[in-house]
Amino acid sequence: MEYYSQTSLDEYYTLDEHLEEETVGEPDTKPSKCNYCVLKDVKKYIFHPGSIFLYVKDGELKALADIDHVYHKCREGLIDNIGFLYNMMCELKSNGYNVVAIGKAFDDDLYIYVRGEVEEDTVKYYGLDVRVINSGIEEFEEMNYYMDRVDGIIVCEAFDHLLEYAKKAER
Repeated sequence: MEYYSQTSLDEYYTLDEHLEEETVGEPDTKPSKCNYCVLKDVKKYIFHPGSIFLYVKDGELKALADIDHVYHKCREGLIDNIGFLYNMMCELKSNGYNVVAIGKAFDDDLYIYVRGEVEEDTVKYYGLDVRVINSGIEEFEEMNYYMDRVDGIIVCEAFDHLLEYAKKAER
């Protein structure tokens, strides 16, 4: 099995020209954008920066993310990325891929872990390149042991946002 490395976070800590001073709002007000949201806003990235992966194990959708370095400051970015990856997982499964896990690196590199042999090493998803990796669930978990488990409440909140978006789209 071939493993692909993700971009180091240290490389992105040097992007001070795109980072703003972080301010935290009062508990009853909406906090300001996190430093990483700024990188997305200046069109440095398509998605909120931060590694995140979704996978199903024992009939439960689970998420692993880089909570300590990125998402602890931005629940909204985490929820947006979960929603995007869930839609991508469903669509690729419907296209015949035996999806084990799906995710993104800190930057916008996308990955799909599939069970069984596949001919291509990259697939397209709405114009984006997605690296295909042959892996079982145990191998996937071993490779991502350092990632933090996302609380199920946050995953459910991402689904609520997806439903709200679908209702608005129907109008």
